[in-house]
Amino acid sequence: MCQGIALLDEALVLARQERAALENANYEEAIELAGRRGELTDMAWSMLDEASAEEYRSRLAEQARLQEELTGMAGRARDEVRRSLNHSRQEQRRMRGYHQSVGYALQ
Repeated sequence: MCQGIALLDEALVLARQERAALENANYEEAIELAGRRGELTDMAWSMLDEASAEEYRSRLAEQARLQEELTGMAGRARDEVRRSLNHSRQEQRRMRGYHQSVGYALQ
């Protein structure tokens, strides 16, 4: 097996680890894994030769499928974080209003 194929296989392993990190809401790890996966894919791309083009194609197709899945998961995670932040802001405003009301009542 050529070195480029081995790099693509390693990139696929990282993509699966990235999926697990996203499932566990470990976004920092997912970002790190995505960066490493991109580097490995770039390195593998620079080693492409005609003899292994079909093997590259199959691994890149699998990586593209995983990337679509990861993109969807990341979008849903982003939306959840936004909802959580909005909820926190609303709670903070509510508590501020409560504290102001209590302060006025005690004056």
